Amino acid sequence: MEKYQVLVIGAGPGGYEAAIRLSQYGISTAVLEKERLGGVCLNWGCIPTKTLVKSAELVSEIHDSATYGLPEMELKLDYSKVWERKNTIVEQLIKGIEYLYKKRKIPLIIGTVTSIQKQDEGYLLQTLEGQSYFAPYIIIATGGETKNLPGITIDEQDIMSSRGILKMDTLPKSLAVVGGGVIGCEFASIFARFGVTVTIIEFLPRLLSLEDEEISKRIPLMLKKSGIKIMTKTGVESIEKGDKEMILKLNNDSEIRAEKVLMAVGRGPSFGIETQGFELSMERRAIAIDDSMQTSASGIYAIGDVTDKMQLAHTASKQGLLAVEHIASLILGTAKPTTVLNYANIPRCTFTDPEIASVGLTELQAKDTYGEIIIGKFPFSASGKAMAMSATQGFVKSIARKDTGSLVGMHIIGPHAAELIAQGAIMISNNMTAESVEDIVFAHPTLSEAIMESVEDLRNLSIHKI
Repeated sequence: MEKYQVLVIGAGPGGYEAAIRLSQYGISTAVLEKERLGGVCLNWGCIPTKTLVKSAELVSEIHDSATYGLPEMELKLDYSKVWERKNTIVEQLIKGIEYLYKKRKIPLIIGTVTSIQKQDEGYLLQTLEGQSYFAPYIIIATGGETKNLPGITIDEQDIMSSRGILKMDTLPKSLAVVGGGVIGCEFASIFARFGVTVTIIEFLPRLLSLEDEEISKRIPLMLKKSGIKIMTKTGVESIEKGDKEMILKLNNDSEIRAEKVLMAVGRGPSFGIETQGFELSMERRAIAIDDSMQTSASGIYAIGDVTDKMQLAHTASKQGLLAVEHIASLILGTAKPTTVLNYANIPRCTFTDPEIASVGLTELQAKDTYGEIIIGKFPFSASGKAMAMSATQGFVKSIARKDTGSLVGMHIIGPHAAELIAQGAIMISNNMTAESVEDIVFAHPTLSEAIMESVEDLRNLSIHKI
C-alpha cells in the first residue's frame, strides 16, 4: 500500500491542476485516472472541438473570399486531415502535461477507483486493478457523464455522444442534433460550416435556454443563416435505423431522417465509487460541497462536474486550486481567509457562429435580484474593427444596478466573444460601475471598444451608437 498526503481521483483540468499546485507546495500527491490525463476537456471536449471550430471558421472565410476583395475560391474539404490535426493537437497537449508531471515527479496512476474506506487517520482507496493507496486528504474530481433519453441507445456509430462524434473521421451527409444546449449548438455550427445538412431538435421553447433571453432568441436567426434547421418545443420519442438513414420519431407525430444522430441532451455528475465507513451528502446526484470545496466527510474534497455547480473546465480548475489552498493551510499551517467563489461571475462561452459569451446575471435574474436595472447595448455593426473583419453580427449587452451603477452582467454575441468576455468578468468581479469604467482607455480599432460603448450606453453616453 502506497501512502501520500493527498490523493486526487480524476485527471481532468481540475484534478491535474490541483495536483501540480500541491506539488508546488511540496505536498506529496498522486493522481488516479481511469483513462487519460486531461479528462474529457482535453481528450473529448474543449480542445478537440475548438480545433474543429477553427477549421470550420476558415472554411466559411474561404467561401466568403469575395467579401474580402479576393477571387472566389473552390474549396475541396478533406475532413480526414481536419480530424488528424485535431488529434495531433490533443496529443501534443497531453504530452506537455505528462512532461510537467514527470518533471515534478507526480505519480499518475492509471486505474479505476472502486471504493473509499474510512481509516483511523485518513482514507484507503481500492482500485479495480487491485491496488491500494492511502492519504489523509482526498480530492474527488471524477467529472461528468453524458445524459440520454429513455429507450435510446448511444452506440457511438450511428447514434453518438459528443465523445463519439469526435471519433468520426468522415463527414456524414446529414446530422440530427438532439438537444439545443451548448454542446448541441456548437457541433451543429461546426458541421454546418463543413457542408453537412444539420437539424437541431430541442424540447424547450428556446435554444441555449440558460443564456440571457435576448441572446437566446437571436442565435437561432444566425444559425439558420448557416443552413441549420431548428425545431423547438419538439421531443424525440424514438430513433430507428433505416436502410441508409436514422429515423427520428417526434412527439408531434412527424419524423425526420438523418445519416447520423448526435445526442446532446446534457451531462450529469459521475461518481460511482463505493464509500465505506462514511457517507457523502448529495444534491441531485452531485456531491455537496462548502466554500472550501469540502464535502460532508472530513478530509474529502470534491471539484468539477461531480459537484454540478457549473460544468465548465475553468470552474473545475478554480475549485481545485481553492481546495488545495485549504488543504495546504491544514498541512503547512499557512491559514488564509477562504476565497468564496462567486459562480455567477464565472464566464460562460459557446463557440457557435457567431460566438456567445456571458458573465454575471441575465437581464431577468438582475431584475429579480435588484429590482430596477439599467441596460446598455452596442452593436458590432457600428464597430470599425468588426466591419473590417466582415463580422458585424451581434452586440454587447451590459447590465447594471440602477441604484449604484455597479455592473452585474455582460452578454456578448458576435466575433471573438469568448475572448472579450474576460474584460466583463474583471469589471464585474471588481464591482466596477459604469462611471469607473470610463477611467479605462480601450485601444482603437479593436472589438473591445464595443464593450466600452455598451458600458457608456448605461449612462446614455455612447458616442457611436445610432
